[in-house]
Amino acid sequence: MSDRPTAGVRFVVTRVPDVGEITLIYRGFAHTPAADWPLEVRLDDGGKGSATVEGELGDAERASLASAALRLVRAAAKGERPPRKIVRWRELG
Repeated sequence: MSDRPTAGVRFVVTRVPDVGEITLIYRGFAHTPAADWPLEVRLDDGGKGSATVEGELGDAERASLASAALRLVRAAAKGERPPRKIVRWRELG
């Protein structure tokens, strides 16, 4: 199975081992039909966080991917045992 979808975006991120003051860090890729974009999502204890997407993207596309990644990780990482790996497809629009 290919990581690249025919439509939308497939997020594949893996939790980085604990690094201190930042509670959770996930790194991976946003796979779109056109390309694969490296990303990182950071969350603190209160669920506040940020997401960065690397690569040559327009501002609107970068913001859309980052926002979707942050929402996805925030929702998946709720609770006492956040998942080691998150793989989800989302439609962007």
